[in-house]
Amino acid sequence: MITGETEQLLDDHFIEDYDDFFGNKKKRRARRAARKAKRLQRRTIRRSAPKRIERRAKRKQFFKDVGQVYNDIGGATAIGAAIDSFTRPKLPSDYNTNTSEPTSDYSIDVGAPSEPEEEKKGFPTVVYVLGGVVVVGVIGLAVMSSQKNKSYQSY
Repeated sequence: MITGETEQLLDDHFIEDYDDFFGNKKKRRARRAARKAKRLQRRTIRRSAPKRIERRAKRKQFFKDVGQVYNDIGGATAIGAAIDSFTRPKLPSDYNTNTSEPTSDYSIDVGAPSEPEEEKKGFPTVVYVLGGVVVVGVIGLAVMSSQKNKSYQSY
């Protein structure tokens, strides 16, 4: 029923002015064309701006320089080898190799030094570490207990 009444109103009174209510199609096309022209003009001005061109040139030169350095140091293989030298531990046999003496096929070496080391006098490092932990713990408990003992008075 509502649809029929709306249709009747449109047929009777607004049929001539219906397109003007939403805007004339010719005017709408002209506005769209003007917006597209302005947008195109802004884009071309932005692309041809001297600062933008200079930034592009600097960026291109920077990446060319980075690529050249990358190739000069040997590429990914050299970078991987450098990373491996830091991350992979050395084998114990690599530490005590003497290049002056040829190695024998029958020698057995477990990496122990030939002369026994003298025992160091004094406290071991573990004692210092444990003592520091105990001191910090006692200070922490004292601070916590003093915070608990404070009474907050409400008025």
